[in-house]
Amino acid sequence: MSDDELAAAAAVGDKGAFAVLVTRVSPGLLGYLRRMVADPQTAEDLAQETLLHAWKSLPDFGFRSSFRTWMFSIAHRRTIDHRRRRRDVPTVDDRFIDLADPAPLPAERAEQSSLVEALRHELGSLPETSRAAWWLREAEGLSLDEISRILQISTGSVRGHLQRSRRYLSIRLAPWRPGGPPGPSRGRPPDHTETSHDGPTTQGEERSRE
Repeated sequence: MSDDELAAAAAVGDKGAFAVLVTRVSPGLLGYLRRMVADPQTAEDLAQETLLHAWKSLPDFGFRSSFRTWMFSIAHRRTIDHRRRRRDVPTVDDRFIDLADPAPLPAERAEQSSLVEALRHELGSLPETSRAAWWLREAEGLSLDEISRILQISTGSVRGHLQRSRRYLSIRLAPWRPGGPPGPSRGRPPDHTETSHDGPTTQGEERSRE
């Protein structure tokens, strides 16, 4: 059964279907929240709040979007409420994404580890909306329209956040590319501006990803 089929069954009271759904979506949800709040325990608490809210609200969901889109929308609102209460500044608290090969050669391990650490650090320097958009696109594979629904911004703004984030990360992680400069490149993290000035090349690249 798909996520939406499980959600539909859960909406009419099938607790078993919801338990399967929770097992399926929890890793992605927790991974997202761990990169939006600083404290791991807080991320777990927000994940539980998100899933509890989803369970209680499923009968009124209406399936106007996919379950995953709706779930991340709830999680996004939870992180906003948390920051308002605690004035928490999001940082990355654990490994961002496993970029190393499953079985790297011994000589490659140090370099790959450095790349993971560098990516984790640079991701933490992004503004919250840019970080959320980047994660939902690159880690969760959501479409621009889905991310727009979750973050409650226009698809053009989502595209702008992604373009600026990719450009920034490309510059900052240049030393780890083959033939890249020997030392860390210096770049400024993308600003919080929501507007997007898309060039023809980057628009084409982004559309090819949709």
